[in-house]
Amino acid sequence: MKAGLMGAVAVLCAACTGSLFDSDLPVPSSYVLASAPAGSVSGAPRTAVDLSIGRPDFAPGLDTERIAVLKGRQLDYYRGVRWGGRTVEVVQSMLVSSLNDQQLFRSVTAEQARVATDYMLDIEVRNFEADYANGSNPEAHVMIIGRLIRVFDRKLVTTVSSDARVASREERMSAVAAAFESAAQKVALDLARQTAVAVAEDQPVLRKARGEGNQTDPE
Repeated sequence: MKAGLMGAVAVLCAACTGSLFDSDLPVPSSYVLASAPAGSVSGAPRTAVDLSIGRPDFAPGLDTERIAVLKGRQLDYYRGVRWGGRTVEVVQSMLVSSLNDQQLFRSVTAEQARVATDYMLDIEVRNFEADYANGSNPEAHVMIIGRLIRVFDRKLVTTVSSDARVASREERMSAVAAAFESAAQKVALDLARQTAVAVAEDQPVLRKARGEGNQTDPE
């Protein structure tokens, strides 16, 4: 009886191993977003403050590893491809790197890094999908809202936003991913510029809130 039972278990385990490790299903291709080139923002003020980027909130259906497609009002996803992580991680990482590399602030970190900062940019992602509304080749549509919060007193300083659409050169996934990257970089640089201006203008209010004098912030 025991020998029969052991034999049955061995057969079942062999079947499980075959189905899990010898699958003919293709492995999904993964795509990432490079950060915007360093020094791309010119003419914006530089302020010696520390900024954190909040963990993004996404519109329904967009917080996923899958690459979203919008056809009219129908939300779908490309087959056999995905982002290199959940979109919340992909977008936050891209924003942190892009804003930090512009050297407009003393430092830029992710909110969850638990570094003491002067400001936090709370992120909401309204659009992050390939839109087929304007033809056979999709447009990568990225729209992000940032709410700049003064950490010292938890007050909202201002709201910034940016919206970009970049058409894919062809209906190939590599071209679609390149369009996403271009649109995301445009938005990141625009947010960096707007945030730098808002932070610089807020310095007298921040010093007053802290009870500090009217010293000038070094660049």
